[in-house]
Amino acid sequence: MTKTTARRAAALALLLALPPAARAGKPIPQPSRGREVEYESAQALFGRFGAFEPMARAAERWQYQDQRGYKNLTLGSYARVERRLKIGLFDRLQSGARHDDDWVKDAAGWSWRDTTRRPENVLILDATPRVLLGGSWVGSVKVRGEHDFFDGQSLVKVAPELAWFWMDGLRPRATFFFRFEATFPLNYGETTVSERWWYLAALWHARPWLSLGPQVALRDETWSTSAQYRALNPGADYKVLYRAWVPGFTLVARL
Repeated sequence: MTKTTARRAAALALLLALPPAARAGKPIPQPSRGREVEYESAQALFGRFGAFEPMARAAERWQYQDQRGYKNLTLGSYARVERRLKIGLFDRLQSGARHDDDWVKDAAGWSWRDTTRRPENVLILDATPRVLLGGSWVGSVKVRGEHDFFDGQSLVKVAPELAWFWMDGLRPRATFFFRFEATFPLNYGETTVSERWWYLAALWHARPWLSLGPQVALRDETWSTSAQYRALNPGADYKVLYRAWVPGFTLVARL
């Protein structure tokens, strides 16, 4: 095989690997080049009133290829209904979220809509059962239902977690945990799982009321055909995979 033939074969293989819309020359969202780098920080404040555990949590993430800002503030409370089960009700205010339908066309062409100043309101229902696995190991599965009032989209997140506590007598000195999180769209998108996260994190319990530590996460997100794209290009659907790794830092205070 000559070098010219080899280059043609490689180009053909690359073309066939693209979504049909891209092969037809229609502009679709660009997939990530390997894994992009994003950054995240989070701060949480917890209280305790009997069986209730009110929470306020703020988070920021600089995401996607152009490091657009995403911010949220979550308010609500957990309630311990029995020793190994907590349920929660929360409201999340957010800006900078990106949805499939934010891939739009204007006078300059196709691009992602800038949502950094767009407010959204999300209702969250949470259930988190836990189980002691022996020694200092604890397993849990967080199940969350979310409804975004901005566009009416609903989803379920399932996040199993494995945690190990470094104990100093009866007092934990640090917690190390691994968590996987999958997002299942209920009334939107073209995939069963639209987003996957893998977290590896640690929290140092500096004081009985203060914990802080780093985390690193892998993020896979699939974008499906936007409504405007489908209307202008009938039959030219797409699915595009965006991938990133996300270093971050978390601070938790308890009253």
